[in-house]
Amino acid sequence: MNLDGPSWREKLSPIPAVPTAAHVRAWQPVAKTPPNQEGDSCSRPQPSIADEKMFKTLKEEGNQYVKDKNYKDALSKYSDCLKINNKECAIYTNRALCYLKLCQFEEAKQDCDRALQIDDGNVKACYRRALAHKGLKDYQKSLNDLNKVLLLDSSIVEAKMELEEVIRFLNIKDNTTSFNKEKERRKIEIQEVSEGQEEEPGRTTEELSTDCPVSENRDTTNGPPEFCEKLPITKPNNAYEFGQVINAISMRNDKEACARLLTITEPKDLPVLLSNKLEGDTFLLLIQSLKNNLIGKDPSLVYQHLLYLSKAERFKMMLTLISKGQKEQIEQLFDDLSDTPNKHFTLEDVQALKRKYEL
Repeated sequence: MNLDGPSWREKLSPIPAVPTAAHVRAWQPVAKTPPNQEGDSCSRPQPSIADEKMFKTLKEEGNQYVKDKNYKDALSKYSDCLKINNKECAIYTNRALCYLKLCQFEEAKQDCDRALQIDDGNVKACYRRALAHKGLKDYQKSLNDLNKVLLLDSSIVEAKMELEEVIRFLNIKDNTTSFNKEKERRKIEIQEVSEGQEEEPGRTTEELSTDCPVSENRDTTNGPPEFCEKLPITKPNNAYEFGQVINAISMRNDKEACARLLTITEPKDLPVLLSNKLEGDTFLLLIQSLKNNLIGKDPSLVYQHLLYLSKAERFKMMLTLISKGQKEQIEQLFDDLSDTPNKHFTLEDVQALKRKYEL
């Protein structure tokens, strides 16, 4: 300042200009990426062509395992599918079916939840979640899901039958709650006896407990509740309704329910009701139900059903697909039929029908 005098400021180097928009940004930590999850749609990149081929192969293998009722291996295949692509709703519903078959109801519910996150109108996911809730004995949630299923598709017979059953479980639960309250009230009345007053002979607590509804006394620890109550069977009006009922029966392998269905079904209607949907497991279920549940009660009805079953579409194909052991079951049924005297058919009629079954 002493050297340059009053003009010292003019000799300084110019200060570089800073754009007014270039504000200094505050430091923020980078959000941590959560670990990959099957249900997280952003957890992994899009699958490559090779991955898609592997996905398709695994899915087909899983589907075949389900057809073979090998649910553990099917579950493994579907889980491998989800490692490649976790966005396909069908894989979750398929795996949920496996979990249901293995009585792993919580896992089945979770898979249905994921499927409904992808497609909130998926009927299979909603129906199978209803079954999972039922297995977990959460009957109100099961009821809610079944009502939603019927809102989406009112023609699903299985859902109607399950709804009736869940309502019965809810009624039993309500009745049991009321009974327990009444039992407690009665126990208190017995206990509160005034001094000098003789206690009236009454039933013990153990005797009181026998009033509990029969359904509540059943052991439900060995499987899902659907196996503890009879499946309600109504007469189907067409092939679609028959198929829905027979599918529900097949899921439970319920030969007694199948026998009830055959009892209310006209034998002459069987080919029309089966249409072109006769499968190996259905064919065998019909044979076993006739053999185990109806031959002793109504041999004439058994003969008529066997006669009209032989006229069903795909009958000849079924004969080529059944195993030696299954053929032996059919032959045993015909032997029982031959040994049962009946005025509605002769021994020659049975032998002629037996030849149609290639026995």
